[in-house]
Amino acid sequence: MKKQFLFLLILPLMAFASIDWVRVSIDKGVSIDFPVKPKESEMSGNPVWTADANSDSRCMAMMIDFKNLGLDSAQLATEMQEPGFYDDFKKGVLGQIEGSSIISEKITATSGYRTFEYVIDGGKKDTSSWNIMYNKNIFVGAKLYTMNFFEKNGKPQDKVRDQYFRSIRIK
Repeated sequence: MKKQFLFLLILPLMAFASIDWVRVSIDKGVSIDFPVKPKESEMSGNPVWTADANSDSRCMAMMIDFKNLGLDSAQLATEMQEPGFYDDFKKGVLGQIEGSSIISEKITATSGYRTFEYVIDGGKKDTSSWNIMYNKNIFVGAKLYTMNFFEKNGKPQDKVRDQYFRSIRIK
């Protein structure tokens, strides 16, 4: 009887733990896991995938092909070596969100590819708005893969955010 009771207590936890994220191919050889099937849309001619992890967080990915802007991978690599490229890129990201400011920033690598990472305060003080944005920009050849994770003020979602950012696969 005790074993059966214990099993009934553990069963819901096992079911919760086995929930699989949805792997989405966002480009040839590039995939990202989302907590649920994302909604596909377009922003400024670029494909975008968005999924709410829960009521306090949202995952978003975008792919930009710089070839559509007249830059091949060699030209983009040259541009990225320019001293002002990083600051110009950062200003461009901040310019998309009125009233925003950088909380932290770093240049890293993801699967060997140059990556710009930012944590951005959206400037809103209430706890009902998406206000904190974790932004990861991965440059691969002539393409940019952007991953964003939005949180509400005072409601950090470390586990979900970390799982989302670790999920990118680049072949």
